[in-house]
Amino acid sequence: MRLICRTTFVLALMLAILALGTARRLEAASPPPDLVKLEKLVSLELAHVRDVGPTEPAKRKTLFDARQLDQQAEDSIKAGDYKSAEQNLLKARVLLRQLND
Repeated sequence: MRLICRTTFVLALMLAILALGTARRLEAASPPPDLVKLEKLVSLELAHVRDVGPTEPAKRKTLFDARQLDQQAEDSIKAGDYKSAEQNLLKARVLLRQLND
């Protein structure tokens, strides 16, 4: 009986340690809040410009470039490369602001 209690305690302790380690890894894997806000902002601006639908070839090319940068940023976030993601989002935002002017 004591052996069963001790084994159960050790097993519960090991599971708790494993769960704590998993929670820390998940927490470390999430992007910074400022990057999440920037991503949402760029997505909204991109949707707005897309809704307006520029017809001039130069503006359509700029919109395409902004969309490509946004996609690259999403891929970088998934890969955990938050610095590249931020740089791409900022570049995309500059292009989108040029289209809004």
